[in-house]
Order: sequence, then C-alpha cells, then structure tokens
Amino acid sequence: MAGGVKRRVSNAEMVAALQEAHGLVLVAATRLGCSTDTIYRRADRFASVRNALQSARDEIIDLAEAKLYQAVQAGEPWAIALVLRTLGRKRGYVERQEITGANGQPLEIRLEWVD
Repeated sequence: MAGGVKRRVSNAEMVAALQEAHGLVLVAATRLGCSTDTIYRRADRFASVRNALQSARDEIIDLAEAKLYQAVQAGEPWAIALVLRTLGRKRGYVERQEITGANGQPLEIRLEWVD
C-alpha cells in the first residue's frame, strides 16, 4: 500500500472475497491486501465472515462428496475403501479392531497376583 498506510477492509468485502475465492483464505487475503490472520481473527469476531468461510468450505466438501460418489459408482477401489473405512465404520468396516464387553460396554479386566 502507498506510504505503508493500510485501509480497513469491511466485513462485506471480506465476505465477498471469501465467496469469490471459494473459502481459500490465502487467496481471499491476497485479493484484499491483508493477512490470513486478519481474516481468521475477523471470522472469530463476526458471524457474517465466519458463516461465509464455513459456507464456502461446505460447498467444497459437497463437491468432493459428489465426486467420491461418482468414483464409487465407477467401481474405483480406492473410493470404495475410503467410504467403507469412514461411512461404513458402524457396519464393521474398520482398520483396527475394537474390543468391548457385552452390548458395547467397557471391557472389565482384572489382574490377580500369584505368589
């Protein structure tokens, strides 16, 4: 900025920049001429900025989930494995075994010392 004077970016400008950058904070900060910390601090303080950031990121997640669904439909093994490891956990598709007591209760372990 000329002469080292920084102008204050409005919340509305920040919201618009986050929307245009699809939630990519570094891209939005570069366009606004501020730091990423400025955007994160503003998101902590103002719901409008926080909501814009979350909404843009939710859009990216929705797009990724749609692509993952397409990959599963196409029979891609990596996609099938990912879905089973994450969404299928409650159906027993886990990478590690969890041992519990009856009905999912904690397992009781007793140690007896023998002399």
